[in-house]
Amino acid sequence: MGSGIEHVKAGQVEQFPVAARNCFSGSFQRLALLPDRQVEEAAIMEAGDGYLLQAGLDERSCPELVFGVESVVLSGLASLGYETRDVAIKPDEWREQLHGLLSEHAGAVVWVNSAHLDYADVYSSHPGFMHAVLILEQSEDLRQLKVFDSLVDERSRYSCVAWTTDTAFEGAILDRIYSKSLDHMGRFHTLVAAPAPAADSRNIAVSGLLRQSEAFRTNSCYFNAVHEYRLLCRDAMASTEDIAKHAARRLFDHVNVLYVLPGLKLLDQSLRRAEAPEHISDLCQALMDDWRVLGLQSLKFEATSSRSIADRIDERFERLSTATAQLWETLAMELGNEK
Repeated sequence: MGSGIEHVKAGQVEQFPVAARNCFSGSFQRLALLPDRQVEEAAIMEAGDGYLLQAGLDERSCPELVFGVESVVLSGLASLGYETRDVAIKPDEWREQLHGLLSEHAGAVVWVNSAHLDYADVYSSHPGFMHAVLILEQSEDLRQLKVFDSLVDERSRYSCVAWTTDTAFEGAILDRIYSKSLDHMGRFHTLVAAPAPAADSRNIAVSGLLRQSEAFRTNSCYFNAVHEYRLLCRDAMASTEDIAKHAARRLFDHVNVLYVLPGLKLLDQSLRRAEAPEHISDLCQALMDDWRVLGLQSLKFEATSSRSIADRIDERFERLSTATAQLWETLAMELGNEK
């Protein structure tokens, strides 16, 4: 960040043009900077096997394509030498509990219900979703909290530092959002120790990518993830109008906002960290382009309920499944030959 965060006063929101790809890893990335350590999001994804997606159904039985965000980030940090701890939030004592944590640590990462965040319009104008932020400071009376938000997804993505009230924050941490795959709320996370900067980022990247390529090849839940997601989306879009439209909107969200494109952009960074041949990055870029088209098709289906568009979505899924397998196969062959 170009400017510091210490000067942001109550009632102010300072935006920064750089945003994380994932809110949880982005929060820890910023937390690691406070003791003057730096960790790249891509390195966390490499070390935590974060490029392996799985298909399933969310809490509304809507198709989803996800990775285990919390386990990926925490295991990735541990593999990189970072030590983290977490503590269950005490609903009636969270102010004092957080005050104690901030007196010992540079900040605390927490999952929240975004609907209660009051410093960006996008949160109050959209249904609540699970989101991670970093708490940096409390006022002396414990009624105001300074928040670093690594990923605000409005027309353009940005990060920000803002103050929020204890009332708003209480709603954010206690109004639980339940998900079959991502039920992470209810804990404060702290960074206890950070290692010296890694000396060989290329080796970390190569090892992580090769390990994930092997898991992709040998584990059907990863290898078949795009195909299984295709079948789930096909069934949902053939259901009632409300279910079909909701599934189409969630398809767009999963592709553009949540997991697919943000993950592929980090994967492209990992390819560069691994000094992979340029043609592998070209495959990654082509895959991103295809997913973007699918996202646009999903919005068209949401607006029109057109069966011909649903058919084109299904056809593009088939291409994406093949292209994903080709990317991992090529990556394994090229990087494996170097070892």
